[in-house]
Amino acid sequence: MTQHDVIVLGAGVIGGFIAWNLAQQGAAVAVADPAGPAARPSASWASAGGLRSQGRHDADRPVTLRASELWATMSDRLGAELEISFGGHLHLAETEDQVPDIEARIAADSSKNIAIERLNGRQIAEIAPILAPGMAAGAFTPGDGQAHPGRVAEALSRALGELGVERHFGQLASLVTEGERVVGVDIKGGPALRAPVTVVACGAWSAKLIEPLGLQLPVRARGLQMVLSDIDSAGRLAPTVTAVGRNLSLKQVRSGAYMLGGRWFGRPTGRGLETEPLDAHVAAQWAGAAALLPRLSRHRIAHAWAGTEAQSIDGNPFIGRHGPPGLYLAFGFSNHGFQISPAIGELIAGDITGDRDEPLLAPFSPARPGPGPAAVSTFQNESILQTA
Repeated sequence: MTQHDVIVLGAGVIGGFIAWNLAQQGAAVAVADPAGPAARPSASWASAGGLRSQGRHDADRPVTLRASELWATMSDRLGAELEISFGGHLHLAETEDQVPDIEARIAADSSKNIAIERLNGRQIAEIAPILAPGMAAGAFTPGDGQAHPGRVAEALSRALGELGVERHFGQLASLVTEGERVVGVDIKGGPALRAPVTVVACGAWSAKLIEPLGLQLPVRARGLQMVLSDIDSAGRLAPTVTAVGRNLSLKQVRSGAYMLGGRWFGRPTGRGLETEPLDAHVAAQWAGAAALLPRLSRHRIAHAWAGTEAQSIDGNPFIGRHGPPGLYLAFGFSNHGFQISPAIGELIAGDITGDRDEPLLAPFSPARPGPGPAAVSTFQNESILQTA
């Protein structure tokens, strides 16, 4: 048995940043993950890697501002090439009747000090000339960008090792209680880890981990699918692109390939929580992207995959102490956790080591009021099939 100050379950970007910030503050930390950093089929493995500050939930906006500051120096701090670039995020209105959506987004974000600009069609063409012509308007956040989630998770894991963090990958873990308190984790075929605080940050796998404690939260597991094109050596798309009414995010990654994300669900494979792409969704995803980026029709799909995400009923994560003493939750980031992950790690570490409430985390309390059982059941049983 080994004794620690904090145990973190989960080695994706959320768990990694929590553990990294704790270790930097001098805490004795252990990290356990049944696979490893950003391993298939986790959300970090399938993340599109967008660093988007615009169009977020109200509760996210103060956190995303801090996260933007942290991403600016993250490659240097982790001593790794993370493929970070800041080409901005461009949200498009293709028609005049969609312009009010752009104006509402700009007003909401501007009120929270997010640097966002309104662009006309000519300005959009200057920023992203390979997009389809004739756009009505756009909301542009020039400080946004992208990073490589796998590289970030792996760099965090290396940094944890350098800080003396005990890491256990590839083995199942279960929570251990003594009396009414969570006291640590048992690793199957491995050591018993004990600590006053255990953080559950395993994404979609978190709900099953806490079920034996009698805890149930309005969350569901869904496979979010991604599509990667072959390489376009001639075109250059600097910003990440989304559009009013389109289930799509579109960016060009460092290699020159185009990455298509959005909220397209994959289907369960029957192997635990693993998911795989649905052909009909891949086709719709590709068609939506080609409508905005006509040159995509001259390319082919190189790869499609799906990773499993924990989605909460209100779209906000569950963060904080909940249930038995010694348990701390950090999951349910609902498809938008990557950008805020460094700030979330910083805030949670402060919350744990400072033994104080962090005001920016208050909206994410697992004890916040929620909908009734009927709404939760509808949410958890919603069909994965989509048409737009």
